[in-house]
Amino acid sequence: MPTHQSNDTVFGGFNVFLQSKDATTKSDGNSKCSFFLDSIIQPSRNDLGMLVSCLDAEIPYSWYNISAALGNNSITINGLEPFVLPDRNYSAFNIADAFTSLLIGLGITMTFNDDTNKFTLQAAHPFTFNSSTMAKELGFGNLPAENVTLHESNNACNLAGTSSVYIRCPTMGLNNLNSLGKNDGILSKVLVNTSPSSYIFFQPSSPQYFVLNNAIQFISVELINDDGNYIAFNNLDWSLTLSIEFYRKRDDYVNTKYLMDYTRSINQRKDDEPPK
Repeated sequence: MPTHQSNDTVFGGFNVFLQSKDATTKSDGNSKCSFFLDSIIQPSRNDLGMLVSCLDAEIPYSWYNISAALGNNSITINGLEPFVLPDRNYSAFNIADAFTSLLIGLGITMTFNDDTNKFTLQAAHPFTFNSSTMAKELGFGNLPAENVTLHESNNACNLAGTSSVYIRCPTMGLNNLNSLGKNDGILSKVLVNTSPSSYIFFQPSSPQYFVLNNAIQFISVELINDDGNYIAFNNLDWSLTLSIEFYRKRDDYVNTKYLMDYTRSINQRKDDEPPK
């Protein structure tokens, strides 16, 4: 019997329980996992299609706000090799102290003003602040800055980290679009509504079902942040539940009926024409 109102067939749906610890292959700190199923998931008849939804997810908030995985951990000064922060959770004052230690050879210090939430780089001699992979985190949208002795960020810093975790399933042929209007295979958006070192529990009150455009035996699940970067979970595991339902495919009745009526009308007029 149908297991959801989206299912208008006599075939019951079912759940697929995925745990990253059971993935056939995984990489990027457990944020990219692949699962090979023992059997192919597909409708039993050609007139049926499939729907998919994410019923729930349990995701550990175990990633750092600054890390190589997120690509937000370095600045480049005077065209030298980037000065890179080690992966960890940083406060603004931690960042200022860490970069001051890294830049001591250049005579540059970094400070943070908690009244304005802005960073400042300062030195006795001119320097060039070329670029940064953490411009959003530090607030430096005004780069490059050439031959300066003092340079303050023009935006407030943002060390809150990602606001959402996006569950992407590129093997399912989903039609969902991102803010650029591109199809990127996103199945669900999970709000980060808890503190670090806790679990994010996702369970929508009304699951949304999307057309599954192909049969599947291989499921790829990727967990990414707001910027599309893989989230390194530091090898902690996550789990989620996929719901598969069936629906009855329908012909475009209106267009088909119009075409048949139009064709019938053309043929009738030909029959009514006098012979030449």
